[in-house]
Amino acid sequence: MKKFFSIIVLTMIILVGCTTKFDLYCYDGDTTIVYTVLEVNADTNYFRISKSSLENEYEYNFDDLDVRFAGLFKDEPQPDTIMLDTISLMTDGLLKKYYFTTKKLLNNQEYTLIILRKADSVVVTSKARTICDISFIRPIGKYINFRSNVVNQVQWTGTHHPDAPNINAGSFTVIGYFHYKELMPGATDTVERYMQWTLGSGEADSWQNTTFHYYSTYYTPSTFFYLLEKDDYLNNNSPYGVQRWLEPFEFKLFVYGEELYDYHIINNATSVIPEVPNYSNIENGVGLLSSRTTVSTFHVIEQICRIRISEDYPYGFIYDPNL
Repeated sequence: MKKFFSIIVLTMIILVGCTTKFDLYCYDGDTTIVYTVLEVNADTNYFRISKSSLENEYEYNFDDLDVRFAGLFKDEPQPDTIMLDTISLMTDGLLKKYYFTTKKLLNNQEYTLIILRKADSVVVTSKARTICDISFIRPIGKYINFRSNVVNQVQWTGTHHPDAPNINAGSFTVIGYFHYKELMPGATDTVERYMQWTLGSGEADSWQNTTFHYYSTYYTPSTFFYLLEKDDYLNNNSPYGVQRWLEPFEFKLFVYGEELYDYHIINNATSVIPEVPNYSNIENGVGLLSSRTTVSTFHVIEQICRIRISEDYPYGFIYDPNL
């Protein structure tokens, strides 16, 4: 199905699901709605669980549900089923209820969400596999050069597993971050800042080299200086006496699970069909259980580029020959 849609920039965070058409609102009772994106890198994974009836969405009381989460957690020898904790958080100006766990998840593992509705004994479930281990192939080496007009590549690969031959990626976004520390005149503490450079975004299958089993996107290094010259923050916030120090340049890969990608494509597609269908991967409910992750690689900007940044632009960057 993905092949019928154009490549999109997927930066959304929240979510509904894919795989089965559904009517969001149940007219003869309550429908349980689940929104969850699992993150291996997160200290805490949150689960939003609510209900709908007659075109209104309500919150459950925590005592209405028994919510459990099953899978293999970090530093544990075997899979376990845990009871999720509960918390109320301010979201969009409203106090909302969430379930959560601080147990660390593992890459390339299947996790199951199990919700028991105590009032009617209905069990709502869903499964999702976290994204596999991913590592960068390119850029190579400690230094990065932005002088070249020759197209370069960012390349990465995933670790496959017999039980999960795919890396469970629906889409990728690659962003470069020009990090620096800033000290404004009269200030006593430096502030961490960055300039963002989007290097590519789109469907995972379209970036794959099927012969060598890696993924890649392309960029022109010298574009960096064009972006630096046009950066609004630096142009509007560089008073006399400001000092800035370069930090390593970061290539950051955002990986979104297939369910999350499918949802975004389906719900943002332009179609001759007047009503775009909704999809869910929640059994006895609606919504989404999916996964995402981020991976970074850091490189020192090479010497000639650092000199150019400090000498050719009125931004207060200080050249350090010892990087």
